[in-house]
Amino acid sequence: RKFKYDKLILATTTYNTHIFPAMKHFIDSLTERNFQNRRVAFIENGSWAPTATKIMKYMLKESSNITFADTEVRITSALNDISREQIKKLAEEM
Repeated sequence: RKFKYDKLILATTTYNTHIFPAMKHFIDSLTERNFQNRRVAFIENGSWAPTATKIMKYMLKESSNITFADTEVRITSALNDISREQIKKLAEEM
């Protein structure tokens, strides 16, 4: 099945120093199907050491012509004024 949108926002939590298993499976499915030519943005959530964005970027490193959004959203456990502003900025960028 063809992926019809040119932009994708991936949002997940840091989970046992990796990413949530469902998101890992989703990204694996994308890369197995030659995911390419897209703009991708990231939203991560974590309480003490959020690393989800770094991991997701690494998982997409072999994909061709992937552009990462400049704005990255980091939520530390719950939304706050900073993360709300990051979300607004990301929405404008995408």
